[in-house]
Amino acid sequence: RCVEASQLHRYTKLSYRVVFPLELRLFNTSGEAINLDRMYDLVAVVVHCGSGPNRGHYITIVKSHGFWLLFDDDIVEKIDAQAIEEFYGLTSDISKNSESGYILFYQSRE
Repeated sequence: RCVEASQLHRYTKLSYRVVFPLELRLFNTSGEAINLDRMYDLVAVVVHCGSGPNRGHYITIVKSHGFWLLFDDDIVEKIDAQAIEEFYGLTSDISKNSESGYILFYQSRE
């Protein structure tokens, strides 16, 4: 979610909207694969809150026992799955503070 601004030799946060799915299907092209298409479930998202890569705050959303929990320092709150859409990034190119998914964690279904 960052890109180097080559003329300035520093990084800029990419705040544009990136929709990430709660379920992800990846196809395995290996001839040795037992399960050629495997399903993965989103289990956690690290979110960057701020205007740039060198400033801001990180929060984490984790799925635990079927519920989504938002961890913000010592505050933990239960959120709806639809609330995750708030962390897709901005819908316009306006440079301002944004809360956007930074690292996604998926777990394979057995």
